Amino acid sequence: MTRLGTLVAALLLALGLLAPGGPGGLLAPGGPASVAAEARIPADVPTFASAVPASTTQVVRTISSRRWCRQVYCTVTQAWRKDAAGWHLVRQFRSSIGAKGWGKQREGDRRSPVGVFRIKVTFSTRSPGPGPMPWRQRRATSVVSNTPGPNYNTWLEVPGVRSGNRPSMRWGWVVDYNHVRLAPGQGAQPVPGKGSGIFYHTSKPGHRWSPTAGCTQVGNPQGMRWLERWLRPGADPRVVQRL
Repeated sequence: MTRLGTLVAALLLALGLLAPGGPGGLLAPGGPASVAAEARIPADVPTFASAVPASTTQVVRTISSRRWCRQVYCTVTQAWRKDAAGWHLVRQFRSSIGAKGWGKQREGDRRSPVGVFRIKVTFSTRSPGPGPMPWRQRRATSVVSNTPGPNYNTWLEVPGVRSGNRPSMRWGWVVDYNHVRLAPGQGAQPVPGKGSGIFYHTSKPGHRWSPTAGCTQVGNPQGMRWLERWLRPGADPRVVQRL
């Protein structure tokens, strides 16, 4: 090695850029020192992992996203699966939430709730249901009532209603928010005025990326259908909003 080379090597060694061992000792991203450093870095654990039950191995997560637009209601909905190696992102879909974003507090505030929720029941407008989860047919007469009283936030069949099977209800599910009921008097009583009828659903024709009144809208109908078919009761699935 020339005198100049020796001086350069000494300088690099002093700066910590040259590993002992002669030529080729420059630390590369895949070298032993790099591997040791990576071993000290915790695995990439999604933020929701500690908020869902240990028994949960499927999560449908919706978070804010500026990938497609910059409004407060612009979101992405993700399908996550857990196995022995941890959580894995399976697929994601463009979606939208309430026109005023996150943080639902009351009926009509046009916001979507934040937190971890069960799926009360999946639905579609045609029989049979597309997947193995508990399912109910959404008929023309189907509503989840937002009217104050004993049937607030309750699935009802109301004679004379004709919009229950509209295109945006082709596929989806009822989020178990505010003790939603599937029949009058069934289960805990919803909190009056806290909000009702929180769904995941698809879009109506020509309005794929419009904001909602508080639901989550997966704009592509086939995306919503895929999610409904993917979910499994044995996975104890959860819906995660914003986390």
